[in-house]
Amino acid sequence: MELDKYRPGYIIYADRHVLMTSDGTTTHLIAENSAQGEYREGVGAVARFNRMGGFTQISEKLVVLADSGNHCMILIDRTSHTTSAFSGKCHARGYQDGRPGQFNLPESVVIDKRDKNQLLIVDRGNAAVRTVNVVSLAAGTFVKSDSLDTMRGITQDEKSGDFYITALDSVYRITYTQKTVSLISGSPGENSHGYRDSTLLDSQFRYPAGLIFITPRTLLVADFWNYKLRLVDMKSDKVTTLNVTNSLSGPFSLLLTNNSLYVGHIDSIVQYKCEK
Repeated sequence: MELDKYRPGYIIYADRHVLMTSDGTTTHLIAENSAQGEYREGVGAVARFNRMGGFTQISEKLVVLADSGNHCMILIDRTSHTTSAFSGKCHARGYQDGRPGQFNLPESVVIDKRDKNQLLIVDRGNAAVRTVNVVSLAAGTFVKSDSLDTMRGITQDEKSGDFYITALDSVYRITYTQKTVSLISGSPGENSHGYRDSTLLDSQFRYPAGLIFITPRTLLVADFWNYKLRLVDMKSDKVTTLNVTNSLSGPFSLLLTNNSLYVGHIDSIVQYKCEK
């Protein structure tokens, strides 16, 4: 979920089936999945996708979308309403660097805050964080690790440049320079899911998805199957649950603005006003 660069005052979000933008009153469709899980480039409704993943805006008019079920990255031009392959071989899962490269269930994508020409992509089926250069369109590998099985969300610490990932039922850190992977919170491995607020390494999650920084040392995590928002405080070594007024039904994406927290669900966005 991102503030819309093309339509000021709007928010872009994807819910697996559609990519749309809304100001809370008016909603505009940007792209939608095909019921048959096809892949087709084209203009507007002619285009076909298969289970949308994450996205990011690389300019005011251009959006890069993870077409997860087709195993590739798609470029959407919002002025011409056209879609085209951006990186990866659509309909051909695999693992290959270079151009066009290959992906296996690409999930989330962010712009590297230290290199605006580089995208970081959660390549879930390959247990790897991949890169794509937006100029050369060459794919690369930032890090590959068995610890990163079943990744979902990714965010970046602006100060250190380190990336934080949700994978299976845990939260991991990947250092920017050394590219080392370390467990930050949760219990790794199969059958480790649950719901427990505790210290960082004693806490439990159930399929955590999106995550964002709300302070320099605190992450907010969308704990999908627990229907909760969890606070991961790395300074106090605690995981707690954020109390919210509305019931949560599978939260998976998050956006924090100056005065509001937006939580993306399967079929809606919930806005919470933030206290000063």
